[in-house]
Amino acid sequence: MKSNDFDKIAFVYDRLAGLVFGKSIVDSQKVFFDKIPAEARILIMGGGSGRILQELFSANPKIEVCYIDASAKMISHTKHRMRNDMRIEFIVGTENDIPDRSFDVIVTNFYLDLFKAESLLSVLRKLKNVMGPNSLWIVTDFTDKKWWHRLMIKVMYIFFRVTARIEASKLPDWNGALQKIGGRKNGSKFFFRDFIEATMFQF
Repeated sequence: MKSNDFDKIAFVYDRLAGLVFGKSIVDSQKVFFDKIPAEARILIMGGGSGRILQELFSANPKIEVCYIDASAKMISHTKHRMRNDMRIEFIVGTENDIPDRSFDVIVTNFYLDLFKAESLLSVLRKLKNVMGPNSLWIVTDFTDKKWWHRLMIKVMYIFFRVTARIEASKLPDWNGALQKIGGRKNGSKFFFRDFIEATMFQF
């Protein structure tokens, strides 16, 4: 699997998302903050610019976060935003660079849509391997339930394949893939006229 490259759009990513989706992107990622254990070890994959971290720590001040993103500029932007908070371990990398330890919670927000269907299961299994017992997996991503969802997705994939060199060209069935590796869906909420789904899986 090739690595994605969001360096070119790192400093405009939040503005682009806000222009298209308003507050829906941020609001959808906060849905299950209250379900996170008080002193959880959290792995965030593809964290981007770290926009939700301040609210995550406000709701859960005793957590520890391992924050992995393939874009060095996204990581730099996040470090600046969080003022090098010592509760966060930053790693420029992919699912192949996850530290050898277990995590209580995995968060993949708008990350699983980057992969082709044939790659996605491999990525999910690597992430599952670092989950502790009774872990949670929080996912926020797009759905394609309506005709205009599919149109929007087509446009977005064209844009991100050009600007960020993502491997996917269509939305994979991330819901089905997580259930295939043993996830039990334990909550879901939709945003932006059902285009964005926030979901929690129990493992």
